[in-house]
Amino acid sequence: MIENNLFDRLDRHGLVMAIWSPAVFLAAALLHKGVTAGGGAWWIGAGFAVLILGFVGHVIVNAVLKTRFTAGETALGMVAFAVGIVALLLTVLVAPAEMAERVVLPVALGLASLVVAVIIYLVIAFGPRGAFERFDVIRDNNLRPASRLPHRGGRR
Repeated sequence: MIENNLFDRLDRHGLVMAIWSPAVFLAAALLHKGVTAGGGAWWIGAGFAVLILGFVGHVIVNAVLKTRFTAGETALGMVAFAVGIVALLLTVLVAPAEMAERVVLPVALGLASLVVAVIIYLVIAFGPRGAFERFDVIRDNNLRPASRLPHRGGRR
């Protein structure tokens, strides 16, 4: 039983890595081309499109294998997104004006499209109320008896 579960997790991990490894490499190459002098907004958009396609592939793997994103995958995604935002802010502050003018808007739109993709996934996977409840930490810590009533969600 334990070995079978271990092999199932390894199979899922291998499949997820088979999706993300080439996707991240291709996205990095496209984003690099877009940020350098020879590139432009279309290259940056293509890089973010590859990241969204990788995310869609990961969602499909989760749906087929009847799993969800692990805590490590969620944390890695959040850290990568935070690094992208910090890199964008540093570009605005430090980069030459002509580079900042060429790069800031496409990268900001790409980061916003990633947020939209995650929100769409949450709404489709859990419904509007369930998606909101994923972030409702106040309700999770509410130990009053009224929070147990069925018309209040009755999650306890």
